[in-house]
Amino acid sequence: MNLKKILFFQFALLLCFTGWSQTNDPNEPVADLFKFCSEKKGFNLLGKFDVSWSNNGFPESEFSMIHNLGFNFVRLPLDYRTYTQSGNWDNFVEAEVVKIDKAIQYGIKYGVHICINLHRAPGYCVNSATLPVNQQLNLWADVDAQKAFVKHWAFFANRYKAIAPDKLSFNLVNEPSNVTEPVYVSVMKMAIEAIHNISPNRIVFVDGMDYGRTIITALKDEPNVAQAIHCYDPFGLTHYKAEWVNGSMDLPVPTWPMLWISDYLYGPWKPDFKSTLGIQGSFPAGTEIIVNVRQVSSESTLTLKAGTKIILNKKFVSSADPGSDFTKVIKTEWGYQNISNKDFSATLTESSTKITFENSAGDWMTLNSISIKQGNILTKYTLSDDSWGRKQSTYKIDETGNIKTLDGNDLLPFELYRNDVTIAQINHIPFMVQEFGVYNKTPHQVAIGFLTDLCKFFDDNKIGWSLWNFNGGFGIINSDRADCQYEAFQGYKLDREMLNALTKSGATFSETEELLHPSMLFPSPAKDILYLSSKEFDGKIGIVISDITGRIVKNFNVETSGSEIIRLDISGLKSNMYVLSASNNRKVFTKKIIISR
Repeated sequence: MNLKKILFFQFALLLCFTGWSQTNDPNEPVADLFKFCSEKKGFNLLGKFDVSWSNNGFPESEFSMIHNLGFNFVRLPLDYRTYTQSGNWDNFVEAEVVKIDKAIQYGIKYGVHICINLHRAPGYCVNSATLPVNQQLNLWADVDAQKAFVKHWAFFANRYKAIAPDKLSFNLVNEPSNVTEPVYVSVMKMAIEAIHNISPNRIVFVDGMDYGRTIITALKDEPNVAQAIHCYDPFGLTHYKAEWVNGSMDLPVPTWPMLWISDYLYGPWKPDFKSTLGIQGSFPAGTEIIVNVRQVSSESTLTLKAGTKIILNKKFVSSADPGSDFTKVIKTEWGYQNISNKDFSATLTESSTKITFENSAGDWMTLNSISIKQGNILTKYTLSDDSWGRKQSTYKIDETGNIKTLDGNDLLPFELYRNDVTIAQINHIPFMVQEFGVYNKTPHQVAIGFLTDLCKFFDDNKIGWSLWNFNGGFGIINSDRADCQYEAFQGYKLDREMLNALTKSGATFSETEELLHPSMLFPSPAKDILYLSSKEFDGKIGIVISDITGRIVKNFNVETSGSEIIRLDISGLKSNMYVLSASNNRKVFTKKIIISR
């Protein structure tokens, strides 16, 4: 009996003797791949994510906790160097592979589906690293890298062929980039064929193109093949101050909601893209319009009009001298493209029903946000579409103060995801989201708002998902957020509010919180005192007031019998719009408040 057969026999015996034997036939396919993809919800676990700093294996306690919280899916992004001999990707180290075996055993024990992913595959990784000379190959171009890639997947297919498809799936390679679709598809088909020659019914996930952003129609007819997309847009929100992302330290503090409006204003130097951003609404005399400018290429002139009247005409010139307009000098092959991140404003001297924003002279510039101040009320609108070349349009402010399309549709920045849903539906392609999340430097309340809306989008469209990650900077436990209240939970620090954001839309079969009625909070606008009815709460209540950037400005911890009015002293807060969140166990209440003096 050869070594592979011995290892397979040992693994099968281990499953039987430990009580984790299969209840499903490994030759039985998943009957409905669309249903499978829609019902799987969970997390990425990083126990063998990087050979240098994340290679300790997978603790059983995390699987137990994931199960207890009501989730049913785990993705294991692997670095091939964690289970192969150093410098030799053809030699699999048994003691290291056993750590992956254990994760699969834990998944079976706790009813959590396991998806193995090659985050660092032979010949490709979205993250850079110093590799041995013989491994500095390109998966998309080098035959040796492609052979090793296929060999790794054949190894896993053989080793785990006794595991039924509803318990274990494979995700071939993480976030492909710098490759054409035909080349990418051809390499993926090599691995799919190798896997299905061994386990014909194994579910194989293929990441979408462009770092996992877009669905691939060329694979739509492959049996037992689904697709995986990653949802990290708006990137300036999800990766704010992420140390590994160039330029992230220069990003403005993110807010939510962000709007799917282009942040580019193209000037006459880009005639094919030049266009004007318009906002319709009621703008009485005295209204202040504040524009926060992000970046200017070479030179640009920002022109604001109220109706046909120019209210601001500001010229920017990027050079080696930042002057008073810029905070950072950026020299590129195209010249200077300096960072401003500063406010420029104008006040209307007469009423208007339309404000327009134009780059009237020069190359291009980008805007972080537009704010409208009427009296003591300041409303900030953050732009998030950084797609190159998209023309501007005209929008309207509705009666609630939200900017929408002229036909009344919302402008939350989920357009890319809507496109994926449409493409998948038209082509009958099963898919799920295998990565999304918000890094711990983004203000906590901004992260919560974004994740709440995004998970509702997933739920509305019956999309399964796995958060990056479970334990760490994007996760719901031990995330090291500085502006978050943690709850002790099974030896970990749990971010209960983020857990609620993931589950409140009914996306999992865990208990979800009850959304309470907005009439509980009064008056509006408020001045020095705010009242919250506690009739639907009981016991300890945590109350947080955040500004529009997500920064917590006031905390209250009160205890109630559920039959009283809670009096909140807000006298120290400035006139502005805020968000109040009150939570107690499964109940949560969130509402915008206006303070005006």
